[in-house]
Amino acid sequence: MDHPRRRTALKASAALLGAPMLLSACGDGSSESGGDPEGDLVVWFPGTNPAEQTFLNDVLIPAFTEATGRGAAATFIDWPDMSTRLNAGFSSGTGPDVLGHGPAAVADLVAFGRLEPLDSYLDQLEDSDIADFQTALDSGVVDGVSYAFPIASTGRQIGYNAAHFEEVGLDPDAPVTTFEALKEAADALAVRDGDQLTRAGVVFGAEPASMQQAFTTMLWANGGEMLSEDSSSVLFNSPEGVTALEWYVSLYQGDAPVDNGLGGTWNGLPPAQSPLVTEDTSMLFADPSTFQQILAAAPEMDLRFMDVLSFEGKEPAAFGGAATSLMINPDSARKDAAWEFITLIGEADMNNRYAEDVGHVPVRESAIESEYVQNNPSIATAVENSAAFRSNPNVPGWTRMRDTLAQYLEQALNAQVSPQEALDQAAAEVEQIIAENG
Repeated sequence: MDHPRRRTALKASAALLGAPMLLSACGDGSSESGGDPEGDLVVWFPGTNPAEQTFLNDVLIPAFTEATGRGAAATFIDWPDMSTRLNAGFSSGTGPDVLGHGPAAVADLVAFGRLEPLDSYLDQLEDSDIADFQTALDSGVVDGVSYAFPIASTGRQIGYNAAHFEEVGLDPDAPVTTFEALKEAADALAVRDGDQLTRAGVVFGAEPASMQQAFTTMLWANGGEMLSEDSSSVLFNSPEGVTALEWYVSLYQGDAPVDNGLGGTWNGLPPAQSPLVTEDTSMLFADPSTFQQILAAAPEMDLRFMDVLSFEGKEPAAFGGAATSLMINPDSARKDAAWEFITLIGEADMNNRYAEDVGHVPVRESAIESEYVQNNPSIATAVENSAAFRSNPNVPGWTRMRDTLAQYLEQALNAQVSPQEALDQAAAEVEQIIAENG
């Protein structure tokens, strides 16, 4: 029987960032990660979140030193700069032992030989241990091989204002479970002044990447797939995909739209200006971190969360998986120490503390028992639904495919082309990207 983690790349890649075009040059022995195998571990960590820096410097690295007797130094790099820094480090032989990135980068890193396979390391863990973070681990699988160890998760969910539900006669204790019912609830919740929508029933993200994540959620929830199992052909323009996009378009078009967020910029606004906080919508499709910020900005709101939805007769599914993962530089002279560092932050207690200190979703399903998760309903819903979260295809050129699809989705949502035309045109371009990376 196959080990449960050896799944196809269809469930891999949680695509938070654009993947880099990385150089394939190896180090010459003088790299930061080369040289003395007993030297301090070099870690390049994505993001400059002060809470994250404090956790690594004051908690994780001291614990690593105590456990191994070895030092470690973390360099924190802005997410948009990570690919550029890695390019420079790999080409000059000054790369780190451990690098962090979003899963969207993994396939291209692998294609250029910049990641160490982790299967032999993962084989040292108990199957039950791996099963505890399987969904997030899938985000780092390329061609059946694991290359990235997840340390934080994410997943898209619907948050809703319970007071608005009561106002229109909906039961906030029995939220909807299908996309069809979500549209009906949005119709009931929407407030109009003539033909003007003054309160949206539901709001989805208006940025291109958010549109792609929303459509992918709907596609999977309708039984569709993005790509074929071997990732060689496009499947998202299937009947399941067209039906999903038709539903998505219906939120904005027709006689009674329920979402007025097209062209909006709420994603970049301070939490206090979220359409949920300003009551410009009753429901919002977002990630747990966004909802955590909203709850902090409006603690008086009775904000609740739906389980992952499906279309009628299909299985629930939503965009999610790993948010941040750690990987090993194949040029490192300290690979075993790098693995010890990575698994330390992945241990249940340490990962729960990391999630709590920084405000992340833990990667382990068992985290549902922790006080932190139980006290944060958006996090708890994400952990409870983790088995239903899926990741974008982890294939070379994915970010180009993602951005191409998003352009056509935006056209369909604005009624410039039909859903079928949008998906067919996107499919033709994505097929070309697949061919170029084949």
